[in-house]
Order: sequence, then C-alpha cells, then structure tokens
Amino acid sequence: MLVQHWQLAVPQTFSCVDHPLRQNDSPSLQPKTTKFVSTVYSQSEILEQEVYLVERLDVERKEQLLHLKAVCFLRPTRENIARLRQELRDPRYGDYYLFFTNRIDDMRLQDLAEMDVRELVHQVQEFFGDFTVLDTHHFCIPISKPQVVMQPFSWEFANSTDAVGRMTEGLGSLILSLRRRFQIRYQRGSEMCQKLGQSLHHLTTVDERELFDFGSRSVADAAPLVLILDRKEDPVTPLLMQWTYQAMVHELIGLDNNIANLRQVPGVKKDFQEVVLGARQDEFFRKQMYANFGDLGMAVKGLVDEFQKAHKTTSKVSTIEDMQNFVENFSEFSAAQRNAGKHVTLMSELSRLVDSRNLMTISGIEQELVCGNNNLSSHYDTVLSLINDSAINDSDRLRVVVLFALRYEKEGRAQIADLLQRLQDFGVNKVQLGIVRVLLDLAGADARVGDLFSNRSFSSRFSTFAKQSLKGVENVYTQHTPLLVHTLESVARGRLKDTEFPSVEGSIQAAPGQKQQPPKLVIIFIVGGTTYEEARAISDLNAQGARHEGWSAGMRLLLGGSGVLNSRTFMAALQEMSAKNSGGAG
Repeated sequence: MLVQHWQLAVPQTFSCVDHPLRQNDSPSLQPKTTKFVSTVYSQSEILEQEVYLVERLDVERKEQLLHLKAVCFLRPTRENIARLRQELRDPRYGDYYLFFTNRIDDMRLQDLAEMDVRELVHQVQEFFGDFTVLDTHHFCIPISKPQVVMQPFSWEFANSTDAVGRMTEGLGSLILSLRRRFQIRYQRGSEMCQKLGQSLHHLTTVDERELFDFGSRSVADAAPLVLILDRKEDPVTPLLMQWTYQAMVHELIGLDNNIANLRQVPGVKKDFQEVVLGARQDEFFRKQMYANFGDLGMAVKGLVDEFQKAHKTTSKVSTIEDMQNFVENFSEFSAAQRNAGKHVTLMSELSRLVDSRNLMTISGIEQELVCGNNNLSSHYDTVLSLINDSAINDSDRLRVVVLFALRYEKEGRAQIADLLQRLQDFGVNKVQLGIVRVLLDLAGADARVGDLFSNRSFSSRFSTFAKQSLKGVENVYTQHTPLLVHTLESVARGRLKDTEFPSVEGSIQAAPGQKQQPPKLVIIFIVGGTTYEEARAISDLNAQGARHEGWSAGMRLLLGGSGVLNSRTFMAALQEMSAKNSGGAG
C-alpha cells in the first residue's frame, strides 16, 4: 500500500499557480491524502495561511529545516505510522502537529510517543476526513480499483487494505464528521452491500460504540439513513453518453479529482494541458457544470464577450492613474484571461469529439434503447445500421450493443448473437465481445432486484409515461433518469420496502407497526462507483427539497461511491473480467 500523506511547513510565502494540489504524473506515486486536500484547497489558498512548502513524508530527505513547523495530515495506516516513526527518529523540522484523517488506535499512538524522545510533537488530532470531497453533495472513498467490488472476492474485515475495510473506514469517518446516529439499509441480493452494511454497523455499535454515541434523538424525527446500493442494479447509467458540462468532460476527456487532462488534445497550449474544473475555484464552472451542451456553448461565448469588454477597459494606460488601476487589476485580469481560455479550450475539444465520433447520432439511439417502449425488431435494425456505419468507432459500436443486450437479454438472444458476430467481422476481438456476457452474468435481469427499464409491470410503465408526459423531456438526448432517483422517491415518501432494502440487524429502525418517516439526511453509497449524471440528479433533488417543490421538505442527500465511473472505465473493468474468463486470449 502506498504511503498517503501531505505535509505543510509554516511560516513562509511561496508564489505558485492557482490550482489544487496536483499529483505526480506517475500513478504509482499518487498519495490519497493529497487528493483529499486538493479538491477543497488550492495552492494559493494554502499560501494565504502562510504555508510555503507542501511535500510528502516519503520524499527523499533533504536539508534539515529546524526553524520550521510541520503540519502532517495523513491516514492512520501501518505504513504511515512507520514513516512518522522514521521521521521522528531523525527529525527534519523543529515542531510537529499531527492530524489523522480517521481514528487511530492507542497502540499506534504509543509507537509514536516512544519515538518522540525530543518531544517535538506538540499536537495530535483525529480530523475526520477520510474521503475525497468532489462537491458539496458528492464524495468518493477511493480504492485502487473502484469496479473490483463487482467481482467475487474475499471480504476480510480484519485487513484494512481490502475493499470493504476501506469503504467502512471512509463511511465511518463521514459519520463522525456529521456527528449523527444512522440507520443502515442495503440492497437486497447484494452480498457486497450486505457485508459493507454489517461491517459499518459493527464499527459503530461494537468496535467504537462510545465514539459513535452522539446522544439520543427526538422520537418524532426519523433517524438519518445510510443507504448502500450496488452498481449492478443500474449498469445502464455508466454506459450512456452524457450532455452536461461536468459529465461530458469526464466522459470524453477525463476528470480525476476535479482535474482535466488535455495533454492528448491536438494543438493544445501548454498552459491548458492540465486544467482545474472545481466549483469552489471556478465561478463559471459552478454555474454551468450541469448545463446542457447547447446552453454551454452560449455561456462560453458570453464568458469570452465579458473578457473582451474587460480587456478593452484595462488596456487604456495613458495616465498615471490608468497605470495604477492596471497594475492593481492585472492579477484579476490574468485570472479571467486564463479562465476564459480554459473553457474555450474545453468546449472546442468537446465539440471536436462530438463531431468526429458522431456522438449525437449514437446518443439518440442509446436513449431510445433505454427509454423507449419495447420494440425488439425496430431497435435491432437501428443498432445493426449503426454497426455497419464505417464512421462509428469500435468502442461506440460495442457500447450500443451492450445496451441492446441489457434491454433484450431474454427475448433477443438471436439478435444479440448476430450483432456480436457483426462486431467480430469488423475486427472486435473476443475479449472485448466477452464484455456482453460478463455484464449479463453480473448485472443481468436475473441478478438485479429493481425494475431497471420500468417494463415489468403496467403500473411502472404508466408511472414512467406519466412522468415524461407531465414534466416533459428536455430533448431526445437527456430522456434517461438514473434508477437512483426512483429509489430516492421511495425514501422521500417513506415507502422504501424492507423486502428490497432491509435494515442491518440491530441498527436503528422504526418500531413494529410505526409508520416509516422520511429521514432528513440520507447518505447514498454506491458500491462500484457513482456517475456525474447521478451527482447532478442529487443536486437537483437537494435544490427541490430546499424549495419544498415536489420533494421531501428539507431532505438533504449526500452521494458517494468507491469511484466515479464513465463508460470507458466501466467497459475497461468489464473487459478485464472478460480477459480473466478467457485466460487472456485475444
């Protein structure tokens, strides 16, 4: 396990570019606590606190800086404690202030105390933040392979490096930061969700019972809820092309901890090879992150127009007063110039990719497949026509076939086999084709509990029809609503079925015969990863709750998962499973 740490030395000043803390280009050297901080603090904000040096605890030792104080922020892992012991044995700084992202046991504290023979450690705190904050309503508990939880493997609670242990630690840290006692419910039929729910319950009621005892709550108030869901219940959402700004960047360019990597973009300027897309740092992005592609183009044009007007104003330096105003406004002017350039560059690349991959055509077919009425013959002809289109790349062809297979896995077996054969004729290898079988085995109709396509009953079909008819559909490219939204509608109405989402035995729950009250705070954790489409849905529901518009008044939703998915990462995980099943044959 990698050493996960970032370290601050104070007080000094250091001039640097305004962006969140960036990671080393080598994936094997990315410390997780650096990511925790990078999404909520930019380097310039850290500098404002008179912090001039940010470095990792495991970097090669340089000269001693005994006149400086070191603030250490790290996960309380065995590896990190060993690094701290080594640091205290031969200290580089004059004073140490230790902040752990989670609970630290007494034995490890004792190890540190024994090594601090010079008494340089002046403060030790548990600062509960063992997760990555992507937005005010969206978080991530990173594990090395977010999708690994879709595969059968050993769930050993004692080993803190395994997936369920890491997710338990992160959720426990979040609960401690919120200081509330939670009811825990999980997706029926999901061993992963059940194990995680039991592990979290054991942590909060047995292992650390006193730590998680925040006093009694009002009888009239429903207990806050941790709802643990399985990505396999909704394999469709990660496969669809998205048309809002944040989701499009993630899908087409890549977005890692709010940083977009544009190094592979043809002709991109050096300043824009890596850009930050965070709502805290960028007001334009905060306003437009959920804007659809068409509205986004107009917004970017407006941003450029505003910059041009400002440029004309600041370019007049004919008097001493003009010069003084120019100097005072120069940094703001430069920031505005960079910001406008960043969004123009992103918009330009998004437009290029949409056109070159014919994504509007593909997206229209995807939406019809997952949202339209059952029409096997018509959908087969449409998908077949898409496969035969030489302008469509293999990955997009395969993705549409996967969606077709999910929709018609029972009645369309012959058509699925024919489509796979057509793909093979186009040169798609057997490992890639195996994605279809892997996904149907893992997340097909027999493995799912919910009604993914709203076609199992007349009432569900009518509900979907009524929703679309009454509220309208923005356009054919954004018809899809994640299954998560329907689940949360049941939560808000106090109608979440115990048969589908049982409570962990022994956790807080309503008394027998007592009407289920909607909770005011809900943590939704998706084992296998979230998507930015779901994050947008949560943001919309929170806004409705704040306005009391058709949603449970005052309900607050927090969405988290073991990673953030797009179609590329999701398909790559399925292909890895397919390769294992086929022995790596191509």
